[in-house]
Amino acid sequence: MIEMDFERFHNQDFIDRNYELYVLKNGSGNVLYLGITQRSIWERWFGWSGHMVWDRKVIYGNSPVGQKIEHHLPDSLKWKIQLWTLKDSIRFCREQLAKGMLIRTIGDIEPIMIQKLSPILNGTYNLKPGKDTTPKSEKEKKLEQTADEVYKKVFDSLS
Repeated sequence: MIEMDFERFHNQDFIDRNYELYVLKNGSGNVLYLGITQRSIWERWFGWSGHMVWDRKVIYGNSPVGQKIEHHLPDSLKWKIQLWTLKDSIRFCREQLAKGMLIRTIGDIEPIMIQKLSPILNGTYNLKPGKDTTPKSEKEKKLEQTADEVYKKVFDSLS
């Protein structure tokens, strides 16, 4: 497993050792999201249908975790991302693995990793999601205000 800040990850300043699982942490070190891929993790983030579009000056989140990064720029560039191999994940979850349990793919261990780390933005397999300690960005505050206004208009028109 390796850990780096998100900007270094975006700049591909690491050697890809067939990592298949990634963990994103906010500035407080809380686990926001855990994901897996059978292609390169960098491609999963920035390639076709990835979490983010990041083309020079255009940065746009295509998923909840991508939007979280976008909404917290530039601070989110210093957030940490971990890249894990299947072997790293099996070692980390050794105590949770039932005796004789066969783990063949990263998909086999993903539910155990999610249950162990309780990422805030993962819904599937997450029995106890963590609490998001990331302070709301100005963009998030504006989006919430707009949603509240639309909600109010819709329900006021019904009365």
